[in-house]
Amino acid sequence: MTFFEVFDRWLEEHKAEVKDTTFAKYRFDRNTFAKVIDADTDICSLDEIKMKGVFETFCELQMSSHYRTDLLMVFRMVMRYADKNLGISNLPSIDWKVKREKDSRKNPAKQRIKRFTMDEYERIIKVFESNPTPGGLAIVVTMFTGIRIGEACGLKFSDLDFDEGVIHIQRTCVSITKDVQKILHPNEAYIMSRQLQSPKSVTSDRYIPMVPRLRKILQNYAKIYPGDYFVATLKDTPTCTRTLRMWFQNMLKTAKVPYLNYHCLRHTFATQMIEKGVDVKTVSSILGHAGVEITMDTYCHPSDDVKRAGIQKAFKGILKW
Repeated sequence: MTFFEVFDRWLEEHKAEVKDTTFAKYRFDRNTFAKVIDADTDICSLDEIKMKGVFETFCELQMSSHYRTDLLMVFRMVMRYADKNLGISNLPSIDWKVKREKDSRKNPAKQRIKRFTMDEYERIIKVFESNPTPGGLAIVVTMFTGIRIGEACGLKFSDLDFDEGVIHIQRTCVSITKDVQKILHPNEAYIMSRQLQSPKSVTSDRYIPMVPRLRKILQNYAKIYPGDYFVATLKDTPTCTRTLRMWFQNMLKTAKVPYLNYHCLRHTFATQMIEKGVDVKTVSSILGHAGVEITMDTYCHPSDDVKRAGIQKAFKGILKW
């Protein structure tokens, strides 16, 4: 059998077990392999030498180290399926490693975290207060909770518990292409690319306390709109992440705040918490990270202001001009 015949059978068998977005990713991975591996390539011919050549080509195509690692994981899953489920004999060993080349791009975790200042935060909030919109409401929620953009799109008023003062993050809104939906849900008409699903991981299903300012804003809306309405639209249908990003960009222009992408709201929330002395485990729990290590690697790096203050404190009274 060819590699892609096995890949397609593996994908077909697992499509009911994974999220729609994961299925879409595996289809994209298949197309990536198809750029380098011929369609009629026998799966038994993909030995260590040939596959290392494949991954060297991926590196030449400027694919990130992280994505190449994902591709290797998918390749191994397909090969194990061929062995255990299809009983194909004479399969080559998959117990080899790909040399990790340094990315030409910087490691995102080591890059300087971009964030908004608290003055810019106030200006954004003032824009919302002077001209409240559904998208603006979702943006303000993100500012004070650090939720992901898909989680902001999927947030309903029924997720707000004013008695306990918390927001339950239990769904995210994702975009699914027409061809993927046709495969996964052939009997459903394609109406829009927006689909609701469970959060990114088990730890992403979480409760986040509301600060008083946010609680007051949301309570005013909750008195008017029913529980099954979405915060970002004030309707019973969600918006997509692309649209919310566009609303966010317009909001920044009105506030005369330099553009940073939507995810920088999450960065700002996290770094502000860390710098104010909130322990990393608490911040990680609020952000819904799968592990504390992610939070530490991403956010536990002092800002220039903190560094400057530290140096000034250390040499106070010693060096004077």
